[in-house]
Amino acid sequence: MANYVVNEADSASHGSVQLVGNSSAVAVAATPAAVSPPTLVAADLGLKARNQPYIHPSWLAKALAGDRQCLSSLHTQANFSVPKADGDFDAEGYKIKHQGLLVQYAQELRSQGYTVYAEDSNSFKVNAGRAVISGTPDIVAIRGEEVLIVDAKTGQPRSSDQAQVLLYMLFVPVVKLHGIQQIPEGRLVYQDYSAVEVHSLAVTEEFKRRVRDLVTMMRSDELPPVTPSAKECRYCPVRHICSHQVTTVAEASVDW
Repeated sequence: MANYVVNEADSASHGSVQLVGNSSAVAVAATPAAVSPPTLVAADLGLKARNQPYIHPSWLAKALAGDRQCLSSLHTQANFSVPKADGDFDAEGYKIKHQGLLVQYAQELRSQGYTVYAEDSNSFKVNAGRAVISGTPDIVAIRGEEVLIVDAKTGQPRSSDQAQVLLYMLFVPVVKLHGIQQIPEGRLVYQDYSAVEVHSLAVTEEFKRRVRDLVTMMRSDELPPVTPSAKECRYCPVRHICSHQVTTVAEASVDW
């Protein structure tokens, strides 16, 4: 796999991440020709191409945590406008519950002496080559030299939750959001008000490398293979346009 290096000095001054390497795509292990996985050619499905690849930290987080392993779905989502699938997700109910949790926790932080910035005031964009990474941490709290990134979650805890906070912790100093220049600490707050600390030391060089590799893959002109699974396809945001989705797990009986 090619090595990539973030030019952080340039990133800090220009609000961009420079990815330098000798490859434009993430290396994928070779697969025997007889069972080579297909590719999902989104253009053939009538999808509208984005002006430039767009990447949300929550997509990266799921890939970093292993919840999304199909690189083709990530590439399609980044490069094309994918219509939402019909479903029973209560978006309005989620917004109300999430906003209630966020407002109450912001008030608690203010009572502890923090200056609190919430939601839209925390929006950022990072230019990564020809792609843009855009996100909005729920809360950025500052008290003296102490900086805290907080993400409020109304669902069950997932490993991707911590990955998403780590991504915010990585990118906030790049864009110097609210004047922040050092990797901050992170915290997850759940509906029962339990909190999980996410330490700045977890933003390692290995973590940065994995993020760079994913971004490089998602902005590449090369189409990754489709690698469907029953577990991932169930919640995949492109499942309704993908002809390769699977709904069952391969099984058989043996006479042992």
